[in-house]
Amino acid sequence: MFTIQTAAQTFLANLSALEQRLDTTNREVSSGLRVQTVSDDPEDISEILQVNAEISQNDQVKANLGQVQTEVNAAEGAISTATTLMDDASQIAAEGSSSGANRAELANQVSDLLTQVQQIASTQVAGRYVFSGDSDQTAPYGPVNFAANPTNGVGPYLGTNSTRTIIDSYGVGFSVSFTAQDIFDGGTGGTPSTSVIQSLTELYNALTSNSQNAVIAAASDITSASGYLGGMDARYGDIQNKISNALTGQSTLDTSLQAQLSNLQDADEAQAVTDQQTESTALNAAETAYAALPKKSLFDYLG
Repeated sequence: MFTIQTAAQTFLANLSALEQRLDTTNREVSSGLRVQTVSDDPEDISEILQVNAEISQNDQVKANLGQVQTEVNAAEGAISTATTLMDDASQIAAEGSSSGANRAELANQVSDLLTQVQQIASTQVAGRYVFSGDSDQTAPYGPVNFAANPTNGVGPYLGTNSTRTIIDSYGVGFSVSFTAQDIFDGGTGGTPSTSVIQSLTELYNALTSNSQNAVIAAASDITSASGYLGGMDARYGDIQNKISNALTGQSTLDTSLQAQLSNLQDADEAQAVTDQQTESTALNAAETAYAALPKKSLFDYLG
């Protein structure tokens, strides 16, 4: 039997549903999101979670690339500085090749250059020796000591091979570093013609022996070793380009993923505002109408 009470209950149920719709719309307008909980759209939530996971992975890849980029930039800058030092060594060798040169004084200058190269080889980024290969907590060379190391003024390489690579989110990996041995000593089979530190040591020995012919021979190796070092600098330039391209690719992927996520969970702001206004007006009207409803029927008075 229809009564005012049953009508009121139905009205209140509809009023509650309207309030819930308005609450959902208000959250959409304030957050800009259509889907915030599983109940908002159970069908799309799994895809939203997947895209969010891919975005998180992409962010980690970008962070890794950024860290490696910092190290590679520092390494390339160090090699560029060493290249400048080799230019200085070439000038010293040219001066030492002339008759009447003060070769003892020039030898001191070469010693200073090798000390600087040794310090450059010990370049660190975030507590890592970037030229020590996988043994990045160990300096690659000891201090300069010509007496103990007559063919290589800084002694043997103390690091290990470098197996460090970086992989972008597309699964493409590439090597991102070389060792001090590769760069400054011509590799495991380096000679004065390929090794910066051996050619500098050779020049030092030639100058201290005051031998013009030995200085001339050392000057040739200085030029050759400088060219080798320039080639290593170019290889680091290639790594810089690869990292830059990888970061560009990650940014493109990030834009795509963010657009995909937006399509899945973002609200239609214009429609949400329109719905908010419509539902708010309807709710106010419903509340006013409910307040005007009689609370008792004739049967209530008849007892």
